[in-house]
Amino acid sequence: SGAAAARLTGTVLFPAGDEPHYLVIAQSLWRDGDFRIENNHERGDYREYFAQPLEPHYLTRGADGEIYSIHPVGLPILLAPVYGLFGYFGVVHVLVLVAALAAALMWRWVVAALRAPASATFAWAVVACSAPFLLNTFTVYPEIAAALVVMLGMTTRNPWLAGVYCGVLPWLSTKYAPMSAVLLLAGPGTVLWDRTALRATIQRCVPYALLLAAWFGFFYAIWGSPWPQAPYGAMVQTTPWNLVFGAPGLLFDQEYGLLPYAPAYILAVTGLWTLWRDGGERRREAIRVVLVFGALLGTVGAFRIWWGGSAAPARPLASGLLLLGMPIAAAHAAAPRASAQRAAQWLLLWVGVGIAVTLVFAQQGLLIANGRDGTSSLLEWWSPRWALWTLAPTFIHHEAPTALLHSAVWLLIAGGAAALLARFRGSRPGTAACTAAAVFAGALATASILIPLLPDDPPLPRVDLLARSRLPALDHYDLRARPAAVVFDPLRKVSAAEILPSLTTGGHAGLRSDPQPVRVLHNGRFSLPAGEFRADVTFAPGRTAPAGTIGLQVGRVGPPFENWPVERGQASLSHTFRLPLDASFVGFRSTREMEQAVASITITPLTIVGEGARLRTPAVLSAGRYGTTTVLLHEDQVTPEPDGFWIQGRRPTRMTIAPDSGRAVITLRSGADANVVTLRTHGWEQTVTLEANQPQDVELPPGHEGLVYLTIETSGGFVPADRDPASRDRRFLGVWVTAP
Repeated sequence: SGAAAARLTGTVLFPAGDEPHYLVIAQSLWRDGDFRIENNHERGDYREYFAQPLEPHYLTRGADGEIYSIHPVGLPILLAPVYGLFGYFGVVHVLVLVAALAAALMWRWVVAALRAPASATFAWAVVACSAPFLLNTFTVYPEIAAALVVMLGMTTRNPWLAGVYCGVLPWLSTKYAPMSAVLLLAGPGTVLWDRTALRATIQRCVPYALLLAAWFGFFYAIWGSPWPQAPYGAMVQTTPWNLVFGAPGLLFDQEYGLLPYAPAYILAVTGLWTLWRDGGERRREAIRVVLVFGALLGTVGAFRIWWGGSAAPARPLASGLLLLGMPIAAAHAAAPRASAQRAAQWLLLWVGVGIAVTLVFAQQGLLIANGRDGTSSLLEWWSPRWALWTLAPTFIHHEAPTALLHSAVWLLIAGGAAALLARFRGSRPGTAACTAAAVFAGALATASILIPLLPDDPPLPRVDLLARSRLPALDHYDLRARPAAVVFDPLRKVSAAEILPSLTTGGHAGLRSDPQPVRVLHNGRFSLPAGEFRADVTFAPGRTAPAGTIGLQVGRVGPPFENWPVERGQASLSHTFRLPLDASFVGFRSTREMEQAVASITITPLTIVGEGARLRTPAVLSAGRYGTTTVLLHEDQVTPEPDGFWIQGRRPTRMTIAPDSGRAVITLRSGADANVVTLRTHGWEQTVTLEANQPQDVELPPGHEGLVYLTIETSGGFVPADRDPASRDRRFLGVWVTAP
C-alpha cells in the first residue's frame, strides 16, 4: 500500500473524484470549526493538493442558507487534526496505517476461528494484495476507515464498544447504515446466537441508539430534516430495481467488478460451504459473513451509480472485503497440501497480485481510470490487437439479462475447473502446479470458445488498429540494433528507415470513447518516442475551420506545449514538432468549435531516436518552451506557465532540460525571501544561495545527447495566499525557474 501510495498520490489520479471534497470538509473543520465550505472553496484551500478549479458538491443549501457538502462528515471529522498537522500526505499515511491495522485484525480473527495461521496469511494476501482493496487504502474515501470499524465490530466481545463501532458506521456513510444494523444484531454474544444474551444485546444497542440519534440530529440541525436524504433534496438514485444489474455488476463487471480484478475471491464461495458444513461456531461465522457482506452489497448495488463514480474497481465493496478473508482461509485450509486445488488457489492469488501491480505501475496508473464505456482499460492495454474485452461480462454496455448470462457461463466454467481439480490426486507440488496451470489455461480457452456464441446485443466494439495509442514498432525502433524490416505486401526485405513513414497513428471523431486526464481533440491520446514528427490535420468537408489555434499537449497536466495558428476556412494544417524524450501522453487541444471542424489527425514519424540512445527518465507529465530551451517536467504538482514555472518548496522537483544547441542554462529566482537551492544531475551537484527577488543564471554540465536530467530542491518556500490576502494560491512554492 505504501509503495502504491508513493507512486500514485499527488498526481492527477489521486486525489481526484470526491477525494478533494472530503479534504475540504476536513480543512473547514480544522481552520474554521464548522461544516460550511463555501468560504473554503472561494479562497481555494483545495489548491494545497488539487490543481484544478473545484466547485462545492451540494444539491440543496442548509436551513441557514449556507452551503454544506453532500458528502458524509465522519471521515473528515477523523482526519481534520491529521490534515491540520501533516497535510494531505499525512492523511494518506494515516489511511495506509488504518488499512494495515484492519488487515491485521482480519488475520487475528481468522486464526482465532480456524486455528490455521498459514491459511489466514493466505487470505490476508488475497485481500491486502488485491487491486480492489489495495487501490483504496490510500484514497480519501470512507471505505478503509469503515473496513477497520467493521473488523472491530466483528471481533470485539465488549458489548458497549461493539455498539459504538456499529454506531460510527452511518457517520462514515449513509450506505453503511443497513450494514451497521445487521452487524449490531449479528455480532458475537447477541441473542441471534444465544437466547440468554439479552443483556449483552441491550448493552450493544444503547451506544448505537445514541450515535444514531446524534446522526439524525445532525441532519436536522443542518438541513432542517432528520432524514439522511436531506442533502440530496429531490434527487433519488437508490431503488431495489437497480439490484438486478448493480449487485452482480459489482462482482462480475469487467470495468468495476471484484472478480475480474481479483479472481481469488471466488474461493469465498467454496469457503462458505466448508464453514457451513463444519457446523458449530464456524457455521455461525459463515452466517455472519453472509449477512453483513450481503447488507453492504444489497445497499450499494441498489444505487444507480453502483460503480462508485470515478474510482478504482469495486470501491463500494472495499469496506466489506476483509469479511471474505474468513471463507477464503477456510477454502485454503480444506484443500490438501501439494494438491492441484491448493496450487490453483495460489495461481489465482498471483494472478490478482499481477493485476494489482500492473494497475499501479503500467501507463503511470492510467489503467485504473475506466471510462464507463463497457470495456476495461486493462484488457484493452493487455490485448491491443485482439478484442479480449469481448469475453468479459459488462453490466454497463449490455442489458442485465445478457450480462447475467455471460457471468453465469463464466461461473459454470469456474465450477467445472474446480471439480476437475478436486479429482486430481497427485502428491508432488510440481505436478500439482502444472495441473493447475493447465486447467486454468483450459478454462480460459473454453471461455474464448463459448462466450462469442452467446447473445451480444449491442456488440462490444472490435479492434480498430487506427485507435491504438502507441506502436511497438516505434517504441523499439533502433537502426543500430534492428537495421532491417520485412514488408509483407509484397513480401520483401527493406531497411528499417524505409518503413518509418508508414508507422503512422492518428484519430478522428468517434474513434475513442474513453475520456483522458485533460480534454484533447477526439480523445486522441498518443504515446510517442523521442524524435521528430509531422501532424497533419484535415478539416471536415462542408465545415469552415474557425480562426484560432491548435495546441500540442505533451504530458497529462499543464497547458499546451506549442500552439499552431489556424486561419478561418483553412482546409488542412501540417506542422512538425520534436520530442526530446519519450512521451506517453501526446494530444491536441483546442476549442469545441475547432474539434467539430476537425475531421482527422494523422501523426507521421520523420526521424526517431534509436531505443538504445534515448535518455531514460520518469514519465513526462508536462512541458514548456522558454527561448531556445525545452523543459520537460516529471512532477504532477509543477505546471508550466508562459514565462517559467514555480517548483514546490522543500520537495525535490525532477525535470529534463533540452537546449536547442550548446550548454543548458536556467534562471532561478526566489520569492520575497532568500532561499538556498540545490541542483543535482549525474555526477554533479551545486548549491546556489538566492537573494530575495534577485534572478541568477546557472549553467548546467553537458548531459546525454545534450539533455540534462536535473533535480532541484529548495531549503524554504512560501504560500502566496499568506502573503497576499487577494490570492487563492495555497501551494507551498520554492523558486521560479525559467531559461534565458
